[in-house]
Amino acid sequence: MTGARACMAPAILAGALAFAGCGRGAGSSASTATGRLASSFASADGSAGRVDPGVFASLDGAPSDPREIEAWARATQGDEDEMARLATSIGCAGLRERAEVPALRVTALRAMGACDDFSELAWLATVTSSGPDADSAAAIDAILDEAARPRRAVDPEDADEIADGCQTLLALARAPDRPKTRRVGAIRALRMLAERGCVKPADIPTEFDANANK
Repeated sequence: MTGARACMAPAILAGALAFAGCGRGAGSSASTATGRLASSFASADGSAGRVDPGVFASLDGAPSDPREIEAWARATQGDEDEMARLATSIGCAGLRERAEVPALRVTALRAMGACDDFSELAWLATVTSSGPDADSAAAIDAILDEAARPRRAVDPEDADEIADGCQTLLALARAPDRPKTRRVGAIRALRMLAERGCVKPADIPTEFDANANK
């Protein structure tokens, strides 16, 4: 782990506090925000899907700013701009921490596609391989979004995480007993990540290619 990683925790806290200057009026009370969150998490028919905002209390460094809680409510409803905003504010490590809350897990995984580093790639690959179907689908989508971005000078800082993630994805891609959807997703991700040197293109399975059986 690099020195830059060691400095991430304070940055995450600062990112959470950054919500104080954004969104709705600064005078909103925590109780009002909590009520709006419960309403936003409700299902369309209002009969199920409510989530107690108190679930945040199980986290170390749980968000104290109601605006972050509101942001999660909107992101959980599918607001991609809000997901990107959360990724920018609390970082990839912060999103992984929030993913420990079951009600936020899929949203946090999807939001990781907007991360500006590959620090959690190995974990995302593990979720892709062994997580429940919904988690796996969200994790591979995040990996594909990250891999689609051009290479950057900071990528070498995450070389170990990229290498570990690629090895997990390669094992999944080669496993004949694993679901085809997961294997195909892993293959797509590996082909996009190969330019970063974490896997040899010749090692990536081709059995699902359109012309493989012709």
